[in-house]
Amino acid sequence: MKYLFTLICLIVTSSAMAHEDHALGEGVHFAYHIAFWSLCALVIYKSVEWFKAKKNSKQK
Repeated sequence: MKYLFTLICLIVTSSAMAHEDHALGEGVHFAYHIAFWSLCALVIYKSVEWFKAKKNSKQK
């Protein structure tokens, strides 16, 4: 549970920081969003794979 809370805090903090400064320009700002949400999706995907593997190894 503490890992989930930490992940949520990081997402909220990073999202807030991304919107504080628009001096980077719209292109860089948009690229930041793509990179950030891609990384979030990758972390979620890998977490699901890891939990499935862990569950399967316990059943054997």
